[in-house]
Amino acid sequence: MIRRVYASRTVLVKYSYLYSRRAQTNFIRSYTTYERQPALINSTDMEKPDESKYIFLTEGRATVLYENENQVFYNPVQQFNRDLSTCAIRAWSELYADKKTAAKRNQRKKRKLRNDKQNIPAIANLQTQEEVEALEDGGGEGAPSTAETVSEPKADECGASENGAQAKQNERKQTPFITILEALSATGLRAIRYGAEIPLVKAVVANDFSPAAVKAIERNIAYNDSASGVVTAFHGDANAVMYSHKTKPFHVIDLDPYGTATPFIDAAVQAVVDGGLLLITCTDLSILAGTGYPEKCFTNYGGMTCRTEFSHESALRLVLSSISSAAARYGKAIEPLLSLSIDFYVRVFVRVRNSPIQAKLLASQTMLTYTCSGCGSTSYQPLGRVSINEDGSQKHSFAQGPPVSSHCDHCGFVHHLGGPMWAGPLHNKDFIDRVQKIAETLDPEIYKTIPRINGMLTLAKEELDDPFYFTAAHVSSTMRCSCPPMTTMTSALLNAGYKVSPTHAVPGAIKTNASWAVIWDILREWIKTNPVKEDNIKEHSPAHKLLERREPGFPVDFTMHPEANPPSRRIKVARYPQNPPNWGPKARAKGDKPFNNHKIQRPGSDPIPNAPKAWENEDENRDVNAKKQKTT
Repeated sequence: MIRRVYASRTVLVKYSYLYSRRAQTNFIRSYTTYERQPALINSTDMEKPDESKYIFLTEGRATVLYENENQVFYNPVQQFNRDLSTCAIRAWSELYADKKTAAKRNQRKKRKLRNDKQNIPAIANLQTQEEVEALEDGGGEGAPSTAETVSEPKADECGASENGAQAKQNERKQTPFITILEALSATGLRAIRYGAEIPLVKAVVANDFSPAAVKAIERNIAYNDSASGVVTAFHGDANAVMYSHKTKPFHVIDLDPYGTATPFIDAAVQAVVDGGLLLITCTDLSILAGTGYPEKCFTNYGGMTCRTEFSHESALRLVLSSISSAAARYGKAIEPLLSLSIDFYVRVFVRVRNSPIQAKLLASQTMLTYTCSGCGSTSYQPLGRVSINEDGSQKHSFAQGPPVSSHCDHCGFVHHLGGPMWAGPLHNKDFIDRVQKIAETLDPEIYKTIPRINGMLTLAKEELDDPFYFTAAHVSSTMRCSCPPMTTMTSALLNAGYKVSPTHAVPGAIKTNASWAVIWDILREWIKTNPVKEDNIKEHSPAHKLLERREPGFPVDFTMHPEANPPSRRIKVARYPQNPPNWGPKARAKGDKPFNNHKIQRPGSDPIPNAPKAWENEDENRDVNAKKQKTT
């Protein structure tokens, strides 16, 4: 009965809230086989929508229909996000399939070795050394020769068997197996694109809590023939869907909410398979990268942002820290494959593994930051320490700190504390290479953001794993001197033996493994030929303290270094393209509220027919109550 209720889809909202939740859970558990079959809302049985009532929008290999009213959230600016996500899931699916194939191959080899050992007679039962040697040579009387017992296969039979095994292996590779959950689907565009554009996808669940969004998803699935039998529309709470799939997890979970994704992270890390992929977007950069709401940032992400110019990278590290801490509670560890700060949001691609040993490294992969309020110098403090013993085992101990004094050693100002946040790498270079290879094979007429994808991935691949970046404009402004060219600054760092790289987050920024003392010494050498105006330097400013020592602590060489220009700049990829008009975030959708056509009844009771909607009468009840208060 429950399945019929959910398959009809029209009766779902007529049941009470509690009863519908119970039925919803039972339905999700029953739909864990994920056979390649028609969706629960069968698009073939639905009538094609009247095209005159809708506006058509084609993106990738999917077309969605939406009305003029803003009933369902859709943002065309995020086509780059969807194109990149499609390439990333394809890259991950190839790596996942290769790993599973290698694991099965190793299991077959071990099984064969084990069977071979069981077929060999026990040498311990032989009486003489001659019999042992005869057995080893294969010519003893007590041991039949190999030639007598095992017939050599013919060459044609060997070739046929090898070709058959190879064909069978290729067939297994081409068999779709990936299950994807788009927990906050809105129009269903992303889910339909996943089902149509990713070869190894077996089933995609497009879930949303809004009835208007679910209707739009069903309409779009019916219109797109490529989504029939692959994409399923579902009406439910995102956390309830994910929690109910703890025993039958998804391979990929995509979270793209309006605002923060933290309410869904705990459920997501439990509902993904071992080695699965999480794709998470957070659009609340005013909290993550701004300094106006530190208490809200700590409430959402368990850490404080930094009051400095690298706030977009600290936003990424705060999101990764929130994911890693949620995963570690269940003995899971994360590996960031790609972490990007894009326009008005951050997007992270994270692989989750079931590994209690790796989860114990969380403290050493988490750090606090000490940022000077005057000059902006930053130091890092890991929360844990890991040492490797002689036998290869790990020893976890307490970290030593703090790395700075109460006041900055460079300018004397106080420090601001940031974090805790992720201290490990942001990207996996091998994964980025795989994504780029896939992007090169796509049709630029269909995937219109390929140039930007290639440019941003190239920048991400060049980035150093060292935390944070700085800009020459910011440090020269602190020193009250003219700004040196970027190649001059990078050449001085490279000539001193340090590593440098650009960053995808901010144009003109520099990442380096050099200390801040080296950076200030380079500027001290720079002002010898580009003097500052002493009248512009106030007595208690950071520049006054920095310029008390005019001589650098090491010989600075500004000679142009061959690697001063990064490869991404030499090959002239689209590194920082201009944003299109009206590129910012859209307003929240104005669709009807979820479960708004019934009153909550007892479990199992029938809803009141034609019951008034409580939220519709909210304003009227408020006016009546106000009049009563005035009369009394």
